[in-house]
Amino acid sequence: MDREVLNIQEGPASNYIEALHQKFGGQRTSNTYSINIASIACHLTTYEIHKGLELVVTEGLYNKILEARHIPDDYPDYIHINIFKEGQLTRHYSSKKEHVEAGTTKGVFAHNGMFPLVAEFPANHSFKSIGFKFHKDALMELMPEAMETYEALFGDHKPITYHASLPKEIERITDDIFYFRECDFGNRSLVMARGLEAFTALWMMAKNQNANNDLNGLHVDDYKRLLQIKEKLLGSFDQKIVIEDIALEYGISASKLKRDFKSLYDCSIYQFYTHAKMDEAYRRLKSGEYSVMEVGYDLGYQNLSKFSSMFKKVKGISPKDVLKMPA
Repeated sequence: MDREVLNIQEGPASNYIEALHQKFGGQRTSNTYSINIASIACHLTTYEIHKGLELVVTEGLYNKILEARHIPDDYPDYIHINIFKEGQLTRHYSSKKEHVEAGTTKGVFAHNGMFPLVAEFPANHSFKSIGFKFHKDALMELMPEAMETYEALFGDHKPITYHASLPKEIERITDDIFYFRECDFGNRSLVMARGLEAFTALWMMAKNQNANNDLNGLHVDDYKRLLQIKEKLLGSFDQKIVIEDIALEYGISASKLKRDFKSLYDCSIYQFYTHAKMDEAYRRLKSGEYSVMEVGYDLGYQNLSKFSSMFKKVKGISPKDVLKMPA
């Protein structure tokens, strides 16, 4: 599949407009970008809600894989929040791949722009997103009561990201943003009003989740460690995993390992390991080169009935049924 690479200097939305215009042409103003041709449709609009606070509304569709490479801005007090409303993408950072789909626990992504980030959009899939870009000073002026939460999340000035699901009340507000965007009268004022409401609601959510220790940030070192652990799991299908042993090997507590893994992969270590093992079992069975007994034993099962039961639970069919499928 063909792909295009779009290089973007992380920072204000004007950088995005400039990068898109240079790459694809189209029409641009100081706060909009638009193109609609056979190969690509994209419409981006920015709204200055407050000095130092931008709302960015984007929707598009491209007939190739689009790889948007974000170059770090190295400015820790300039924060980027993205709400993925429709479609799917894969984010890459610190040699890590993460699949993101609208409506999941990774629907909200916040970071301080201090490490390389690649967003890969699949071909022929429409997407919609809402973003906020803001300076710390702007937050201080608008919501000084949010500064304690800000310092807890971003105050150490280290590269860091946060993931969260999109609460229903914020989802409704962001739905309104796309609706009002198409209004003939008052669209900018209506969108900006809803944008400020959504921004405020996000900080209320962050405050509550941080107070309850439900908002877990991952530094670059955390991502690197989780990537290594993921590769270890994928290479250990014939073994029994022990979380405490893995945590000890990588020099962290078992509780942090479980929390970080859940934050990034949206499942427990055991769930990830089991599903990955069944994916491998399916691949081997589908190849026609292995029997059910060979696959079960190779993947560490001493009891083939347990293997068959787990396979059917995860895949919805029995291992024998896979053997009957055409190659």
